[in-house]
Amino acid sequence: MGSKGILVWVEIRPLEAVAELRAVEGLQQAVWGMPDREVVPCHQLLAAVRNGGVVLGAFSEGRLVGFCYAFVGWREGERVLHSHMTAVLPGLQDRDVGYRLKLAQREWALAQGYRRVVWTFDPLQSRNAYFNLHKLGARSERYEVNYYGEMDDELNRGLPTDRLEVDWWVTSKSVVARLEGRWAAAHLEDARPVLEAEGDAPGRVRRPAGTLLRLEVPASISVLRERDPELALAWRLATRQAFLRCFREGYVAVDFAREGGRGFYVLERSR
Repeated sequence: MGSKGILVWVEIRPLEAVAELRAVEGLQQAVWGMPDREVVPCHQLLAAVRNGGVVLGAFSEGRLVGFCYAFVGWREGERVLHSHMTAVLPGLQDRDVGYRLKLAQREWALAQGYRRVVWTFDPLQSRNAYFNLHKLGARSERYEVNYYGEMDDELNRGLPTDRLEVDWWVTSKSVVARLEGRWAAAHLEDARPVLEAEGDAPGRVRRPAGTLLRLEVPASISVLRERDPELALAWRLATRQAFLRCFREGYVAVDFAREGGRGFYVLERSR
């Protein structure tokens, strides 16, 4: 299928057959290293699909290589689509499969009359932050502390499961501009630091001030956690403090920028 970075042709379509939803179970384990008890089972996926949800599958040469699972949710009295899981096999990540799954999910949501798609992700996973905020144009103003409780899969083991919840306003001008490549990113030098690294460790959390902020996270929390679990926990606690303070004072995370091997959330004061 070529080397990492080369795009792969995939067919994306809704999954409704039991056999295909069984394959989604295995893909969860392949991507996240989940124990059996934490896998979303076929019967739950099937019930969601038959009651207004959707599981989209990405196939390459007849093999399921990615999926996106969503169900109906509610926020502030409005029907939203909650996108619970998006996964791509490790060998095909960074090759646009996840992006095309999310675009297909957006088209499905628009056809069903949704304006807003929400989901959560680990704010220390910088690759996901770049994908969600920079590529898709999602925004976040809600931070959930230890959202799932203790989890035992390979990505979450040993850290509190803090999450950012994002809003993807699929009909908004800003999202359309982002997807069409007509969006201009803010300059990091114009953003005041609220949290920056000091060596491998997080620095002190500063008081949010000004219109634009930057909030640093490690380039790879997975590598850091394997090397120094205590330092990974220090980043969790520092970013938790920083996000909660920023959101409390009216800032919204609107982008994720990379510069010199480092990664920064960009937050702006809500209008």
